[in-house]
Amino acid sequence: MQKSKKIALIILGSLAGLLLIYTLAGFLGVPYALKNTLPAKLKDMNASLSVAEAKFNPFTFELNVTRTELNTTAPLFSAEQIDVKLKPFSLFKKLAEVDILRLESPSVNIVRDKNGTLNLATFLGESNATSTENNETNSINFALNSTKIIGGSFAYSDESLKQPFSAKFEGINYEISGINTEQNSAGKHVFDANSTLAQKLDWQGGIDLAPLRVYGELSLKDFNVRPVALSFIDTQDLRINSALINAKTSYELSADGGVIKAALKNAALNLKSFEAQLDGQNLSLEELDLPAIEINADVSEKRSVAADISEIKFKNTSFKGEVQANLNTLNLSGVALKADMNKKGDINASAALKTLGVSGINLTEKSVGEIKLKDANASELDAKIKGQNIAASLKNLTLSAASAPVGKNGAASLEKLIINAPKFTLENNASTASIGEIKAQKIALKTKNKEIAAVAEIGMKDADLDLAKTALRIESVSINKPKFATDIKENGEISAIGELGLNGEKTAAKTKAKSKTESAKKPAKSQKMAEKSNVGKDKKVEQKSAQDTKSGFKFSVKGVAVTGADIGITHVFEGQKIVHKFDGLNINLQNISENLASPVSAKVDMKSSQKLNLALNGKITPEPLNIEADVKLNDANLPRYFAYAKNYLDASLKSGELNAELNVKYAADASVSGKANIANIELADGSGDKVFAFKNLKLSKISFAKNLLNLERVTLSAPFLKTHLNKEREFNLSRLVKKSESESAQKADVKQTAAKNEKPVEAAKQQKKEGEFDFAIKNILVENGDVDFSDASLFMPFATKITKLEGVLMDIDSTSPTMGTFEGVVGKSGFSKIGLKLLPYDPKKSTEVKLGFKDIDLVDVTPYSGQFLGYKIEKGKLNLTLNYDVKDSKLNGSNVVNLDTLTLGEKVESKDAVNLPLSLAISILSDQNNQINIDLPVEGDLNDPDFKYGGIVWAAVKKLFADITLAPFRFLGSALGLSSQDLNTIDFMPANAELIVSEQAKIADFIKLTTAKPKMKLSITPAYSDVDVTALKNAKLNEKIGQTMAQTGSDYAGALASLAPKEKSSDEKALREAALKGIEVKKEQLLELANARAQAIKAALAQAGLAEDRIVVKKPEKTDVKQGEYSSVMMGVAD
Repeated sequence: MQKSKKIALIILGSLAGLLLIYTLAGFLGVPYALKNTLPAKLKDMNASLSVAEAKFNPFTFELNVTRTELNTTAPLFSAEQIDVKLKPFSLFKKLAEVDILRLESPSVNIVRDKNGTLNLATFLGESNATSTENNETNSINFALNSTKIIGGSFAYSDESLKQPFSAKFEGINYEISGINTEQNSAGKHVFDANSTLAQKLDWQGGIDLAPLRVYGELSLKDFNVRPVALSFIDTQDLRINSALINAKTSYELSADGGVIKAALKNAALNLKSFEAQLDGQNLSLEELDLPAIEINADVSEKRSVAADISEIKFKNTSFKGEVQANLNTLNLSGVALKADMNKKGDINASAALKTLGVSGINLTEKSVGEIKLKDANASELDAKIKGQNIAASLKNLTLSAASAPVGKNGAASLEKLIINAPKFTLENNASTASIGEIKAQKIALKTKNKEIAAVAEIGMKDADLDLAKTALRIESVSINKPKFATDIKENGEISAIGELGLNGEKTAAKTKAKSKTESAKKPAKSQKMAEKSNVGKDKKVEQKSAQDTKSGFKFSVKGVAVTGADIGITHVFEGQKIVHKFDGLNINLQNISENLASPVSAKVDMKSSQKLNLALNGKITPEPLNIEADVKLNDANLPRYFAYAKNYLDASLKSGELNAELNVKYAADASVSGKANIANIELADGSGDKVFAFKNLKLSKISFAKNLLNLERVTLSAPFLKTHLNKEREFNLSRLVKKSESESAQKADVKQTAAKNEKPVEAAKQQKKEGEFDFAIKNILVENGDVDFSDASLFMPFATKITKLEGVLMDIDSTSPTMGTFEGVVGKSGFSKIGLKLLPYDPKKSTEVKLGFKDIDLVDVTPYSGQFLGYKIEKGKLNLTLNYDVKDSKLNGSNVVNLDTLTLGEKVESKDAVNLPLSLAISILSDQNNQINIDLPVEGDLNDPDFKYGGIVWAAVKKLFADITLAPFRFLGSALGLSSQDLNTIDFMPANAELIVSEQAKIADFIKLTTAKPKMKLSITPAYSDVDVTALKNAKLNEKIGQTMAQTGSDYAGALASLAPKEKSSDEKALREAALKGIEVKKEQLLELANARAQAIKAALAQAGLAEDRIVVKKPEKTDVKQGEYSSVMMGVAD
């Protein structure tokens, strides 16, 4: 019994002792070890640990540690309070279980010094290798039921970087619960902290291990990127000055059965106050906001990812550098991205965008200026990728209020641009792009004070582009109400170019032109070589261009329509502003393509506010150029064109209208055919009086081809002409032409030039070449014309009219003479008739005019008889026939006058009256029937600058009266006893330049003439004729016969026969004719002979005493044979 008690007491004592030891070890040993033993061990590791107070309850297994600090080279860890509660009995369940772990105000400070050494390096092993023992499977699980960090902080600094970095997180609150490896649970986590980098960092989440599932929520508030960028991002080229990031997300990552899934839900990202420098250029962004983001990813046999972003918002984005760009807002909504990839690596992807909105775009470049766009909007973007196939489409895109500078002073603006249904497709290596419709509305080009051009709308429908074939097809293009206005200055400059400030381009063009001019001055040989080289290059370029057209870019436009165009051009001409309006203009083009050989249909319709109507319907083939069009033209306002004549004519066109229907063609040459009518023309002088008019000028048939204009059946209806001589003897028609200051001087120069010689005139005639313009007119009819003539310069006014003027003019062209006849009523009952025949292109060459006047009452011309003859006419009738013939500028004419019962009235005092014995002349000329018949021949040289028709007629009249009354010498030749016929030529023997005896006698006569006329010059025209050619040939033949006889020893007949081997006849004459055919006489030899004759004449005249400067030798000519054996050199009077 006692033994048992003893044993019990021993056991109880042992247990009590063990309990006491356990209690003392727990309450005292553990705290002691933490405060003394562990610091001593750490000291050997160059670390220090201090614990202000430690408590351990061995019965509840609770440990409380106060104010703990762990330092190495720098403070590493500290905590105000650490509380731990264990569940040791769970070890029996193979579970190491910590029930509670609580840290109050813990602080972790990690420092990397300048050498790159971390302050926790003491606790890091040299190798990351783990023993195989530690890698063996451990059957004991671990559980952590509750962990809480309250008011913690974490700091990290790195002095080893070029720019030291430091970051600190404060106010960290972190809760972990439910970590249990036995249950494959990583627990639930709640994290909350403040930082020098971010105002707030929150995290709540958990981890499940079987199957693996990581989930939670993370939020970040005002994360400052600058400190991170300063140390880790900034480079010499890139510098981030500021940026704040706010973000939140719910996340989940799971892995089960070979399937990995990841998801972000309720995520948001916000970037504010972003400023950066890239290559010295500034980039800033006030805010980027993605308020709702969802991303789901699935990795299995088929990998897929999907992202939905409700909105993406950019606010106040700017870029400043050589180019400055600003963007107020950029908003994207309904962004959806999907992609999946199968085992083969085939990718299927899609992207969708519900709306896109941009506002306040400004782009500035120094050389260009500022480009602005108020806003841009797009909707329903859909893009898909399937393997190598791509398809993308957009419902519409709208740009509003765009503007851009043009030149130095101008600006282009666009109110709205709408693009509907653009699509892009890439399938089986074939790629196409299409646009359903494009509309550009209210386009304008302006300066500060003026609108230069505008278009109400430009549209395009159904455009398809095949990128593989480089082929573009457009169904239609429309341009609605285009408007353009400009001035054309007197120097030809377009004012719009200067107003816009585009003159720089013109200056460059001038410089280029100057360079070309200087290049043109190079030596002719080098220039020709260069031209030859350029021709070769041009041909190569043309060939290359043709190849490019064949195999290069292809396009077709089915229709282009311009409607309601308004073009205003103000032409500044001689100080006047002449306005031309081409409004109400519609243009329609069809079938435009790159195939230049394909015809383009064209229609033009215009109804101008200036009463100009145009209708054109035709086809144009660009290469080779071929044009065919029907044109209808009506212009009811011809007077506006008369403004171009205002500075030259003191007149005004009161009315006038043009109608034309033409067919125009152009291939190798241009051709025009059709008809036209000019109506209601009325021309008034400066006083407003009508001077010229007609009712209609009808051109029944017009044709133009190969620079020849043909007009047929031309009818002039009701023409009217008013001619008037005022008191100052000024002709009203001459006053219509305004005189310039230099006109008189110019006339004097022309007179002097013409007086020198007629060669320039003849040369001008000969300058007409094949490519120059020519015209011909057939059948000109004049109907019911009136001429109103009045003369107020006489001692009593005179007026008369020619009425009922009718006539026809035939065949005006350059190849045949024109003939015409006209007749009308003069005064009350007089009759007049005019007939003419002339070469219209050279009237001085050949002109015949016949004028007939019958029963003209001489009483009506009393004002003239009194003014110039000094007598009134009491009674009498005039019958007059005038015949004028012009040949080679020489006028020969006759004036056959019949005066019937001419009776003079009273004498009139007039200072203009000529002193002629009229009464005596009338009494001498009148016959027994009281008729006076007079034939007044006239002649003259139209090349004489002093030639006046009235003058030669009046001279003939005065000469007639002088002959009748005074019987003076009638001709200079008769007065000198010479025959002018004999002096016309000097004759020469064939092939001879010596003066024969009969011609030497004429030299004395020429001396008499030139002595009588000291200012007169003689002209010699060197000449040769066919007799000279025959004589020269015979001389050559005789020379050859002599040579043949000398060389062969044959006789004359044999030598002649050998020179005509083909002649079968033995007759000498026949043989000589045959031999002569093979002998040629060079023209130079004939010219030499002609000039030798002229020099012989000149020498004889000079020897006889005539000065050489009074002898003019002309160009040689071929003349007819005179009297069958002489060649005649023409003699004349030189200008």
